[in-house]
Amino acid sequence: MTRKIVKNKILFLFIPLLFFYSCGIILTGSKPKGVYVKSNIKGAIVLNSEGRKVLGKTPVNINLKATKPLKLLLEKEDYAAATTEIGVKENAGIIFLDAMLLCIPCIPDFITGTVYQYNMDSVFIPMKRIARKDEEVIPISVGDIKWKLKEGETVGKEGKSEIFFNKTTYDSRIYSESICKELDETFFDAGECSENSKRDFSYVKNSQIFLTPIINKFNLLYVSEKSSYYVKMDITWEFTHSNNGSEVIYQFHDIESAVIGSSEKRKSLSSILLLSLYKLIDNEEAYKKVLAEYKNKNVTTSKKENSNTISIPKYKPDYKGKPLTSIIKNLVKSVVTIEHNDGIGSGFIISSDGYIITNYHVVEGKKSVNVKLNESLTLNADVIKTDKANDLALLKLQAIDMLPVALGNSDKVEIGEEVIAIGSPLELGQTVSKGIVSGKRKFEEHVYIQTDVSVNPGNSGGPLINQEGEVIGIVTLKVISKGFEGIAFCIPINEAIQMLNINYTDEKK
Repeated sequence: MTRKIVKNKILFLFIPLLFFYSCGIILTGSKPKGVYVKSNIKGAIVLNSEGRKVLGKTPVNINLKATKPLKLLLEKEDYAAATTEIGVKENAGIIFLDAMLLCIPCIPDFITGTVYQYNMDSVFIPMKRIARKDEEVIPISVGDIKWKLKEGETVGKEGKSEIFFNKTTYDSRIYSESICKELDETFFDAGECSENSKRDFSYVKNSQIFLTPIINKFNLLYVSEKSSYYVKMDITWEFTHSNNGSEVIYQFHDIESAVIGSSEKRKSLSSILLLSLYKLIDNEEAYKKVLAEYKNKNVTTSKKENSNTISIPKYKPDYKGKPLTSIIKNLVKSVVTIEHNDGIGSGFIISSDGYIITNYHVVEGKKSVNVKLNESLTLNADVIKTDKANDLALLKLQAIDMLPVALGNSDKVEIGEEVIAIGSPLELGQTVSKGIVSGKRKFEEHVYIQTDVSVNPGNSGGPLINQEGEVIGIVTLKVISKGFEGIAFCIPINEAIQMLNINYTDEKK
């Protein structure tokens, strides 16, 4: 009888414990909370990056035990992989009930992981469309953001106080920098992004198309409970043939909204712009329209400006057995300084009757320029041919008995061979620098000769010369970026002669 009473008492005590434990589950939701994973791209594979276990396809609700942070990886063909990490937090309700019950149910909770839960119920992971191997890449420059709002215009409210638009507050280079960097690997190539506020963000000087983000409307609503802002932006992405907004090629309109933190507004607004940019990159119509205009512009330019053939006899100097120092003395006489009101550059004489090759960006917008032959002689030269797409220009002096350079074969250039560059950097007069060919690099379907020869502003348009004294390339650009100091690129001379439609005869001069 006594044993039966004791057994009943134990049972009486145990039943409430189970009841309270069940209440703990009900009241606190101690079952693992689901995380709803969304993306701008449907059907992306969602994986746990640790072990690469497939969890589903976007959009998907993931139910996992919250024992540790969850590292997610999204993958889909033609899109750059995207990652994020979801943290965990303690379930305070369970800990309180467990403490009341002397932690008796704490043991099963701890084992099943229900003491913890993920620190968010849903997550949005954007994915960026990247260029396929068969897609042509279009070189573009990214322009500064344009605000259609007026200074002092009301853009929202914070409590009862109105928020006014101030261009100084919101206008920032961070937007253009972010856009430029996000275009990497896509079919809109903005090249190396620069922090120089006086230039475009592309190191590709011959890009003919500009992309400018235009903010038509901008609304902010402060949510005090969350210490954050609800933002809605009306955005137009505009492709043009010039950076002043003329010759509009295509416009893509979008309305994007998001909740952002109250701090670092520029970075938060930049993230909204990038979400809209991803839509633009994923828009087939935008790509096809801009590509068609890009190709049409190139074809038109080539036929209109470079259709006439110019025949020039090859210059074949006898440098055999002569030291390089002696060869350089002759070459310096053939390299010229090109001057005009907007800048300075270099060029080199390719015929005795005064034809000169240089870069397009050296003479851009000019019909004639001054050509400095030496310290005492400066002549006027006409710009007779230009090829913006290939950054090439042909000038003509009204002169005779000029000393031309000898042209080599850029197809035979080998990596590691020694080369020299002659030009007029920083208005210092003729300067010679030495280096090696360090590689061949392909940008925008063009192959460039890469070299570590020291070049500076003013060297553009000058020759790259091999050890035989022959011009094998034209200095066209230098990469100035963290980790890439001292890398210069040159247009192969064979390509330059072909693009400018120059016919070299074998007649000796």
